[in-house]
Amino acid sequence: MPIRTITFIGAGYMANDSILIVDDTPVNLKLVRVLLSRQGFDVRTASTAEEALEIFPSFRPRLVLADIQLPGIDGLELTRRLKSDPATRDTVVLALTAFAMKGDEEKAFEAGCDGYITKPIDTRTFPTLIRQYLNRGGENPGTPSQAAAGGVVEDETLAELRRTFLAEGMQQAGHLMNALGTGQDCAEAQQISHRWVGTAGSIGFPEISVRAREMETVLAENGPGSTARGREILVRLARLFAENLEEQYRTSEQAAHQRAAQNGKPAPAPAVLATLTGKRFALTGFDRDECERLARTLERYQAFFRDLGAELPTEEALRPFDMVILNVPASLKNIPEWSQPILLVGTRDILLRFQQPAQSGAQDFMFSPWSDEEVALRACFALARTAEHGFSPQVHPRVKPRVLIADDDSTIRALVEATVQNSGLECRVVGNGTEALETVREWHPDAAVLDVNMPSLNGFEVLSSMRQDPLTRDIRVILLTARQQETDVIRGFGLGADDYVIKPFSPMELIARLKRLIGTTP
Repeated sequence: MPIRTITFIGAGYMANDSILIVDDTPVNLKLVRVLLSRQGFDVRTASTAEEALEIFPSFRPRLVLADIQLPGIDGLELTRRLKSDPATRDTVVLALTAFAMKGDEEKAFEAGCDGYITKPIDTRTFPTLIRQYLNRGGENPGTPSQAAAGGVVEDETLAELRRTFLAEGMQQAGHLMNALGTGQDCAEAQQISHRWVGTAGSIGFPEISVRAREMETVLAENGPGSTARGREILVRLARLFAENLEEQYRTSEQAAHQRAAQNGKPAPAPAVLATLTGKRFALTGFDRDECERLARTLERYQAFFRDLGAELPTEEALRPFDMVILNVPASLKNIPEWSQPILLVGTRDILLRFQQPAQSGAQDFMFSPWSDEEVALRACFALARTAEHGFSPQVHPRVKPRVLIADDDSTIRALVEATVQNSGLECRVVGNGTEALETVREWHPDAAVLDVNMPSLNGFEVLSSMRQDPLTRDIRVILLTARQQETDVIRGFGLGADDYVIKPFSPMELIARLKRLIGTTP
């Protein structure tokens, strides 16, 4: 949606290009800061009007972008104070709002605002619009064309902002659903909905923006009586947050795989090479291109293979092989009961439809798209588990299994906690290794998800301590890591990890791996 600009009243002209952004939504602050900084502006940020006023003695911006709805002093009162002070009255002030109500425009101009912008902002034209406001010194610049735009943020920065917004949105939607009908603070709910409206549209989620605007309207009109309709909208919003987050991680995975293919392959890890060398793999259900790619990977690890075609092979046909890699077709109803360990490959939709007992018929699984290294690692540890004891889900007496999440990234914690709770599991989250080890010993969860890179104690150290303690050594552990190296995964399995997931990851894959380990139905 393009920016909507209304009348631009006079403003003084100063020699610099400094800008102060005042917004209480962290994602909005970062998005606008990145957009403007990349175009050469000197940008500072503040999350409240009070903080902005404290900044002014040491930083005199040429232009202020102020959200109208702020906690404490709002954006309009901030404008009045700036315009009433001779030292700051020439500062250009642009009002930002995510939900323009009748009379807001007039109120903004009466307060002294020099311009009025309705969120969501258009990232393609926003920096150009701001520069035009500054360069024309009082003349309405209008809406810049896309040809003049220079502020597109289509990289990992925007991807990170999107994932942060969606993960937090999932958590907030769940909180609001729980609060409905229990004397919830409607003002807080309206404020959250208001933030969603502007942020979602600005970073590419227009449907979330529309639904959030609908939620804000319902709350404004009905107050505490919004329970039924409000819950209906929140359920839809929660689904949109989850679906879009899944898509964001899927896109990140594909990009990571493409980069790996372009950058070439490192030498095989010795432990993986030792396990796979001389092993015989039966490939079934893959098309020609996929088969050739798998063949190159297995040859790299000095393994043998044979393509058995699209039809499921018989037990007799598989007798010469050490392992089967099965590309699961949409028509498959049950996992075959073969003697050899099975590595399942397929889309999320196909693999996640199998119930846990059916998944347990295979030693491991991986979602498409897959990387060559992942094939090698999954095959290596599936063979290792078979040689040791085979795979069997944990048996536990709890109706609601317990899962501990340990990660120092608050976004990841919020994402995983919401996903785990929505999947019918009891969950606790901690932010460092020391807390993880204490919680494991006190709470005794059925499974723990440990980030490898944590302060105080890292995931490897926590895992090692757990395996040495008779009270915690049987707890299932999944390592969560951003490291794209075979050696890290190998180290984890050497210390006793049951599984691993590499960031960026799919929340649903993590849930599938958790439930597979603890023996519950996905």
